[in-house]
Amino acid sequence: DADCDSEVTITDVTAIQRILVKMSFEPFNEKAADVNGDGLDITDATLIQRFDAGMIDRFPIENETANE
Repeated sequence: DADCDSEVTITDVTAIQRILVKMSFEPFNEKAADVNGDGLDITDATLIQRFDAGMIDRFPIENETANE
């Protein structure tokens, strides 16, 4: 939940994309946005898109801080 609204939605993708291009997005939870645990990058946004579309039902790793 990158945008801290208690839901995983396309807005989380937008938040990640904005952060990656050095635009602001508040609030933003980088630990939650890193859904595969290898650092924040465009792959995280893609995985969230796939999750939202029902193509996957969980992320490659469970990020324990994702619910913070």
